[in-house]
Amino acid sequence: MIQTNIGARIKALRESVHMGQEELAGILGLENRQSVSDIEHGKRRVTADELIAIVDQFGVSFEQLTNPFLLSGKESFSWRQRDVPLAKLEAFEARAGEWVGAYRELNRLNETRLKNLLPRLGLTHDSSFEDAVAAGEATADELGLGERPALALAETLEKRLGVLVLMVEAIEGISGAACRLNVLNAILINRHESEARQNSDLAHETFHILTWDTMRPAPVESAIEAWERVPDRLLTRAEKRNLRIENLADNFASGLLMPSRELDRIGEPHGDLVVWLTAAASELGVSARGLKWRLVNSRRYPHLTNIRGEDLDEAVRQRGRSAPPLPFSRSFIETIVRAIEGGHISVDRAGRLTDLARGELGDLCIAYGLERPSEL
Repeated sequence: MIQTNIGARIKALRESVHMGQEELAGILGLENRQSVSDIEHGKRRVTADELIAIVDQFGVSFEQLTNPFLLSGKESFSWRQRDVPLAKLEAFEARAGEWVGAYRELNRLNETRLKNLLPRLGLTHDSSFEDAVAAGEATADELGLGERPALALAETLEKRLGVLVLMVEAIEGISGAACRLNVLNAILINRHESEARQNSDLAHETFHILTWDTMRPAPVESAIEAWERVPDRLLTRAEKRNLRIENLADNFASGLLMPSRELDRIGEPHGDLVVWLTAAASELGVSARGLKWRLVNSRRYPHLTNIRGEDLDEAVRQRGRSAPPLPFSRSFIETIVRAIEGGHISVDRAGRLTDLARGELGDLCIAYGLERPSEL
């Protein structure tokens, strides 16, 4: 654990309770605030007695101070969820932060430089929904997603832009999240959602990653799609702004996953429209409801407005669901393998990080086409 990480966590704890450096110096028995400043900036080591005092003062564990994978302070997460209690969400955020932090730290130890190449969308809070759709289409072309963009998005984000995409075991109610750090951007997706939902959330969170500096999303947002949101009360100014950002994100995702060229390719609706929409959506890797509204809002086939969402949902249920994707991602598991081989992390620690037994972690390496380390 490098000193700067511990210092950053001590600073975050101090600031979380609005405590000054002078006060903390007194608690730790230090002569002045400069000693606290040196600790927080990694210029001075923390003694065992000082660690004990900090643990007692702030009610945290030694693990929270010394685990090199935990993100320090309130890092930048934005969650797509439905009715998840805040305490459960915060607990899962800490777990998710450990995955992202491990990827960042292990790459540093592996001496692997992380990419951080994000295109600019040129969108603002005042942009129209049509502008957002157009930006989604332009991004699909710029990233070279080709036919069926939804199926290539995750791998392209990792390889082209350096965005870590993790398929995770999320608690019920969480569908996805975006995480923005100084040297790493990450997107987490619930691997047990439907394929269409996973792809929609991935595209939605891509918007947040690309526009974080100009339209920072709320830490917690609804997982309901824009075209199905009906506010049940008057919204505050901040809530209206957040809703606007989410609507832009959904429209961007629609253009990204269903660009005009793909709408041309699937052709004109015919026959039983529910069956056609369901089959076409499956072909594109998107939801039938999402495809319906994309075709309606693009003014191609406005008559599809009359198709009931309940009928589409039932048709989707009859088609069944595909198996969930592999846990985490190839780049994440590859980073862990390299760290094991380099002696930067033990097999037991890797198992605790991933919640996988030794054999399961080895099998996952093979599933991702990686050479299985002898330790596994």
